Amino acid sequence: IGEDAAVEQIQRENALNVPNLLTILRMALVPAVVWRYRCGDSKGALMLYLISMLTDAADGFLARRWEQITAIGQLLDPIADKLSLVTILVLFVADGQISPWILGAVLMKEGILVLGSAVALRFGIVVAALPVGKITTLLFVSSTVMRFLSICFLADLFLMCSLILSLAALGWYSVVVFREFQIRKAIA
Repeated sequence: IGEDAAVEQIQRENALNVPNLLTILRMALVPAVVWRYRCGDSKGALMLYLISMLTDAADGFLARRWEQITAIGQLLDPIADKLSLVTILVLFVADGQISPWILGAVLMKEGILVLGSAVALRFGIVVAALPVGKITTLLFVSSTVMRFLSICFLADLFLMCSLILSLAALGWYSVVVFREFQIRKAIA
């Protein structure tokens, strides 16, 4: 759909619902996590991060349960996810807790995913989220919690597993989109 149609759809929807407000709260918690972390309050940063992750679990569940899935929610939720993910990685890279190449790999993967999704969407192709995404998120959140608790071996292990699964999912999405392009090309 065009930009004007998307704006009209968002305006028609009840965008100020509980799931969307939880997503906005998650985005608002990101600077608070950074602030507490940079002030040396790791416990406070961890608590805010955990609250943020609970809102991540709750917003999607409630949107489906209450049938309040909206275009704005579908737009904001992945933005909030990427904002949280990248911010945490930047904090840990800045402190020397993780290698910059990990942040680089995640940024590359997210960039490819966003650009690829935008191109696919232009052609009317929407790729459903894979269940491995939930596992990847769980591993990343676990890694972050372990790092806050200074359990570095497990933090590194979970982070590597999360990164590997994330890159594998990107590969799978690429295959699905490529196949769909091939099917559409053969039909045309």
